Amino acid sequence: MNVQPENTLQVSVSLTQTLLKAAVAAGVSDTSPLLQQAGIDEQLLLQPENRIPFVQQAQLWRLISEATDNESLPLIFGQQSQPASFSMAGYIAMNSQTIGEAMDASQTYQVAAGQGGELSIQRNAQHIEVHYLPVDPGSHSTQVRSCAMLAANFVLGRWLIGESYTPQFANLSMPSPADATPFEAFFQCPVRFEQPQDFLQFPLNIASTPIPHASLELLNLMKLRADKVIADSIGKETLSAQVARLLADALMGQEPDKGFIAQQLGVSQRTLQRKLAKENSSYQEVLDQTRHNLALEYLQQAQLSVADIAYLLGFAEPSTFYRAFKKWHGMTPGQYRDAQ
Repeated sequence: MNVQPENTLQVSVSLTQTLLKAAVAAGVSDTSPLLQQAGIDEQLLLQPENRIPFVQQAQLWRLISEATDNESLPLIFGQQSQPASFSMAGYIAMNSQTIGEAMDASQTYQVAAGQGGELSIQRNAQHIEVHYLPVDPGSHSTQVRSCAMLAANFVLGRWLIGESYTPQFANLSMPSPADATPFEAFFQCPVRFEQPQDFLQFPLNIASTPIPHASLELLNLMKLRADKVIADSIGKETLSAQVARLLADALMGQEPDKGFIAQQLGVSQRTLQRKLAKENSSYQEVLDQTRHNLALEYLQQAQLSVADIAYLLGFAEPSTFYRAFKKWHGMTPGQYRDAQ
C-alpha cells in the first residue's frame, strides 16, 4: 500500500490526455480554461513521458465532472481509452500470455500510469475481482474517477480477449444515476451503485484465457522500461515522502514525536515544518495520510482486530481511531471491513 502523501503523487500524461478527450466527447468545447484552473501547463501534455502532480489531476477530474454534468462521464472516459492510456502498463498487459497474467501485471505496473489509486486483483475459490482503490476516497469526483478506471480496464480487457472479458457484475461507489441502463449496457452485466468499493467480478476460469499475439520479447522490454519509470518517479523521495516512510516505521504503539522525526532527518522541527510547507504539506497532514493508507491495508488482514490496528497506527485509544476513520470514510472501521 502506498503511504506517500497525496501531494507527492504523480500521474502520467497519457491518462490526462484520455481525460481531456472524454471531456470533449462529453460536450466541453474548450478544455484550456479547465487545465489552467487545475494548474496544468498544456506544454507538459506534449511529451508522453512527462508526469503531472496527482493533486492537479484530481482537480481536473472535479472541474470536468462539474463542466459536463454528465452521469455517463466515466463510461465516456472508458470509450476514449486505449492500451496507450495506461502508458507502459497497457502494453505490458497486451503482451502477457493470459488475461490472468495481464491482470496481475496491471496490478504491479499501474503505478507507471499513475499514483492516484491502486488496482488490486483478488482471487477466491470461484471468482477473480479487479478492484480500484483510490488514494482520496470519499468525494463525488473520486467516485466518478474510480468508475472511469474500471470502465477503462473493461475496455482494455475487451481489446485483449474480446467478449470473453465480461464481468458477472460491477460494484461502483458512485451514487445511483437517474438511468442505470447506459452503465449496464456498457459493462454488459448487472451494476450495483453506492457500494463501499469499486470492482468488477469475473469467473475464476477467465484467468487462463490466452491473449492472441502476445510477445514475450516485447513484454520483457516494456517491463524494463516500466521498472525504470517507477524507480525514477517513486525513488526520488520528497521530504513529505521521507516523513511518511519514517512515520510508517515508527507508529506502532505510539504517535511519533515530531522532534524525533526531525532528528532522524537531521533538521530542526522548525526547519522540518518550513520545508514541508514549501511542499504544500505539514507534519499533521503527512501523519493523517500515512495512518489512513496503513489503516486500509491493515483492515484487509482479518487476523488483526480493530484494537490491534489502532495500536499499530499509534492511536492512544481505539475510540480515537474510530473517530478518525469515520471522518475519512463516513463509517466505522468495522463497517468498512464488513463491507469488503
